Amino acid sequence: MRYYGPTDSFGFGQLSEIWRTRELLYSFFLRDLLIRYRQVVVGVLWVLLQPLMGMFIFIGLFFVLGTQSARSGVADAPVVLTGVLCWQLVSSSFRDATGSLVNYRHVVTKIYFPRMLLPLASLMCAVFDFTIASTLLIPVCAITGTTIVWSTALLSIPIAIWLVLFCAGCISWLSALNAHYRDVGYALPFILQLGMFVSPVIYDLERIRPLLTDRWVWLYEANPVACCIGLFRWSLLGTAQPSILGMTVAAILTIGIGLSGLAWFQHADQQLADRI
Repeated sequence: MRYYGPTDSFGFGQLSEIWRTRELLYSFFLRDLLIRYRQVVVGVLWVLLQPLMGMFIFIGLFFVLGTQSARSGVADAPVVLTGVLCWQLVSSSFRDATGSLVNYRHVVTKIYFPRMLLPLASLMCAVFDFTIASTLLIPVCAITGTTIVWSTALLSIPIAIWLVLFCAGCISWLSALNAHYRDVGYALPFILQLGMFVSPVIYDLERIRPLLTDRWVWLYEANPVACCIGLFRWSLLGTAQPSILGMTVAAILTIGIGLSGLAWFQHADQQLADRI
């Protein structure tokens, strides 16, 4: 099929389209949110229960395996919780946004609207869950006797935005790829499982650094997810922060994934209605 629409090789025109149709984006977000919690007895409390259960499972697993005592497990609870919160933001946005175009194919094939709104609405749902669940950090830190570093706590907001921008770039790739090749949806659970173990979700950077050489440490920290989790913990709990080199490479990767995601989504969108 030949495309006769406006030329926008880099996909920047999508950003202005998204802004002009922001009311539609909010409608998609509200619809996805209502569908997610429809006929759920506990309701929005699942947003709080999921990270709490994840934290208890990981701490209990470490205690059973004998890698830490009960006292150290309690002390590590805020560290594990911050990792679980950040990873749930990544995994939820990837999982829901990847299939968003396919799930709405009955709409995509009939009318035109900025298709980027669909994965972005799924990302907004994940951000909503992350924002609500982040309030758990205050009572968990109070119960475990962990002091929140209030002098740097506000820096957690731009760090979280960094993680959201990384997710936005990734879902631009994944959602458009999945619309053309359904293999992406089948491979995603394995990729997420692998990504959880190569990111400091259930441990901090101080524990992984002695196990790696200097060369591998900065490569590990160049993972934008690992870098953002490390910085998020540093801003709230005062733990070790990633190296300057690791943060620089992670920032470059985030920008590269975001820009290339825009360009790829624009290219894939030209044949989306026929291929989906």
